[in-house]
Amino acid sequence: MPKKKTTSRRMKATDRRRHLIEAAVACFAEHGYQGTTTAKLAKAAAVSEPVLYQHFKSKQELFVCLVEEIGKEVIRNWRRAIAPLTSPMDQLRLLFRLNPAITDPHTSQLYQVIFMAQTEIGDPAVLAALQAHYEQYARFLGNLIKRAQRAGQVRRDVPAHGLAWQLVHAAIGFAFIKPLNIPGHATPANVEQTIGLLVEMLAADRA
Repeated sequence: MPKKKTTSRRMKATDRRRHLIEAAVACFAEHGYQGTTTAKLAKAAAVSEPVLYQHFKSKQELFVCLVEEIGKEVIRNWRRAIAPLTSPMDQLRLLFRLNPAITDPHTSQLYQVIFMAQTEIGDPAVLAALQAHYEQYARFLGNLIKRAQRAGQVRRDVPAHGLAWQLVHAAIGFAFIKPLNIPGHATPANVEQTIGLLVEMLAADRA
């Protein structure tokens, strides 16, 4: 009698790592960084803990990998979104509307975890992961602002790096408060006003 085929197929290592990372998002969001254990992570991914340990040595390593992967995904999405536009300032305006912490359902849940994880910066690995995460956004925006400065579209009296960090600060602050659902905070009118103020802050004629 032929053997009955199993319904679960063995994943390639890269696919398994991706599956574990995706399952970890909901687990970290539900239990927080401290409340999440490798047992909970394994259960969320429907694997055994030994399988989890084959790919990640610890909860810490999985979290760090998760933060790295989401950063790469955000940058890929930004590059794809601005590719059709030729004006650096138009590209910046578009990115103002693409805050990954609130506009992408796939990443908005993770940013709840990232914000909570900032209380764990006593852990050197977590601290380094969060530093690198935000620094890559500042580099990307800084390079785009430099192109806009060369095109005469953005003020030159402030270094591009400094302006980039101001944009990162604004995005984080907005995303941090939005989940609180404070009446009047994130209305369409307020969002448009905020974008207008950011454009005004960057404008070349303001210098």
